[in-house]
Amino acid sequence: MKGVQQNDDVKRIKDRLDILDVVGDRVRLHRAGRGHTGLCPFHDERTPSFHVSQERQNYHCFGCGRGGDIFTFVMETEGLTFPQALELLAERAGVELTHFEGKRAHVSGNLHEVMEIAGKSFRALLSAPESEVARAYLARRNVPSEMTSRFELGWSSNSWDTVWRILQKEGVSAQDALDAGLVAEGRSGLYDRFRGRLIFPIRDVAGRLIAFGGRIVDGEGAKYINSPEGALYSKRRNLYLLHMAKNAIREKGRAILVEGYMDALRLHIHGYAETVASLGTALTEEQAKLLKRFSDRCCICYDSDAAGQEATLRGMYTLQNFGLDVFVISLPVGKDPDELLNSEGGKELFETALGEARPLILQHLHAVRPLLDDAATRRRGVDSLFEGLAQLQPTMIAPYVSELAGALGFYPDQFWRELEQYRRRKNPAPNPDANGAPGERPSAGRKSAGVKHDPLEAGLCALLWRNEEYRCDCRPEEILPLIADAQIKEIVLAIMTESPESLEARWHSMGETFPLALIARGGAFCEELEFTRDADPWGSVCDALKRKRAMEQLSYLDGRLKRHEATPEEMEEFQRLAARLKAGRKASTF
Repeated sequence: MKGVQQNDDVKRIKDRLDILDVVGDRVRLHRAGRGHTGLCPFHDERTPSFHVSQERQNYHCFGCGRGGDIFTFVMETEGLTFPQALELLAERAGVELTHFEGKRAHVSGNLHEVMEIAGKSFRALLSAPESEVARAYLARRNVPSEMTSRFELGWSSNSWDTVWRILQKEGVSAQDALDAGLVAEGRSGLYDRFRGRLIFPIRDVAGRLIAFGGRIVDGEGAKYINSPEGALYSKRRNLYLLHMAKNAIREKGRAILVEGYMDALRLHIHGYAETVASLGTALTEEQAKLLKRFSDRCCICYDSDAAGQEATLRGMYTLQNFGLDVFVISLPVGKDPDELLNSEGGKELFETALGEARPLILQHLHAVRPLLDDAATRRRGVDSLFEGLAQLQPTMIAPYVSELAGALGFYPDQFWRELEQYRRRKNPAPNPDANGAPGERPSAGRKSAGVKHDPLEAGLCALLWRNEEYRCDCRPEEILPLIADAQIKEIVLAIMTESPESLEARWHSMGETFPLALIARGGAFCEELEFTRDADPWGSVCDALKRKRAMEQLSYLDGRLKRHEATPEEMEEFQRLAARLKAGRKASTF
C-alpha cells in the first residue's frame, strides 16, 4: 500500500512541476528545435550537449550520458536520496505527501527540516506580545504586514533557549541543532544563537531553508549576526531572495543586486521582483555562476558611498569576468536603496538611476576621475583602473576604448599597449608550451624586421583601413578572434577606434613603419583576390580566417587525441569541427 501511495505522490508532483523550471534552477536553457539545450551541470563543457525535453519531461546529456526526470536531476545535483528529493519537490509543488504514516519520533539527519521547524517558530514569535519592539520597528520601516508574511520574517526571543526548547520538543538532537547553526555551546549547555533579533530566513536557489540573518532592533550589540558557515550554508554560494527572484530575472533579462536584506525587501515591495542581495560585499565566482543561469545582465545597487570602494569594484569585476554585463546604479549621496524608496518621490528617483546605470568599466572610470585629475594621485588612479581591466578579455573592453583612452590621455592603440604592459608586470607570461592550445602568437618587435605575417590577417587590416563601411558595421568582438598575431590584433583595434588619417600621421611621427607596411602588403593580397571569380574580398578573407582558426583548433585537438589526453568534450568538439570543415568548404561561414 505504501508503494502505491508513493507512486501517487510522484505522479501528483510531476503533474504540478515542469522540468524546465526544475532544471532551469541549475542550467541556463535555450530553445533548440522541439527541446532546450544548455551546458551540462554534471561535467565541464564549452559547447552545450545537455538536452531537456519539455514534451517528454526528461533530460539527457550526450557528453556524459547522464539522464532522467526531475527526481533524478534533483538527486544528482543536490546529493539527495530519493525520499529527500521527494520531500523537497513535494514542498515546491505544494503537494502533501501521503506515504508517511504517523509522526516520526525525531528528525535527525535532515537539517533542512530542522531549519523549517526553527523558521516556523521564529515566525510564530513575531506575533507574540514580547515581540512588540520588532513589530514597531517594521512599522517604522514601512514594511506592510502582508510583506512580513510573504518574506517569512520572524523574531527571536530574548530568552537564552526558547528555540532550543522548541527543537527538543520536535525531537531534534543536540548535534543536529549545532550542525544547523541554530544553537551554540556554552559552559551551561546549549543556548540560542539568535536572541532578541528580527529574523530574515535565507533560502537557496531551490527554496530550501539554509540559514538565518538576525538584525538587532533595540539595545546594543552587533547590527547583524548570521548563521555560521557549515553543512548547509555557504554565503559565497548563495544570494538572498534568489529563490523568489529567479523567474522575474528570466522575464526581465536582468538581476538587481543590492547589499542588505532590507534593501532587497524594499525593492520587491516596490515591484522590482528581480532583486537579490549579496550575503557580504565580496562578490564571488559562485554567485556569478548563479546569476548567469538566469540572465546575462546584472545591475548592482550598493550604498552610494560604497560603489567607489576598490574592494567592491573588484567584486563587480568578478561578475563581469564570468560573462555578466555588469551595470552600476548610482544613488544620491547618503542614500541606500531602502532609504531612497522610502522617501517621497523615491520610486521615480530610483527608476531614473536605474535607467542611467553605467557599465562597470565606465563606473570605475567615473570613480577614479578625481585621482586622474590630480598629478599626485594619477598613478594610483591608473593602476586602480588597469587592475580591474586586466581581468577582462579585450572584447569586453573594446566598446569603451575611446572614453578610457581619452580620460587617460592616450591614443587608443597606446592605451592597449599600456594595458598589456600592466598585465605583463602583474602576471609575467610563462614559457610557451610546445603542446599547448592554439592561441595568440606572441607580439614581435615593433619593427617586425624579417618576420613573415599571415597575408590573410594583413588583408583584413587593409580592407578595414580603406573601407569605412567595414569599420562601422563590424564590432571588435567579432573581428578580433579572427586574428592570431598579437601585434596585428593591436593594429586592427587601432584602425577600428581611430581614423586612418590621424593614425597615419602619428605612426609617421613615432617612426612606426610596420603598420603601414603591413597594410600595403595586405592591399596587394586583396587586389589579387579581386581578379578571381570571387568578387567579395571581405567575405573571402573573413571566411578564410574563420576556417584557418578552425583548422588550428582541429590540429590541436588531433594532437590531444593522438596523445590520449583528450576529454570527452574535446573528442566531441573534434568530430563537430571536422564535420563542419568538411561540409563547409563552399559555405561562407562556420
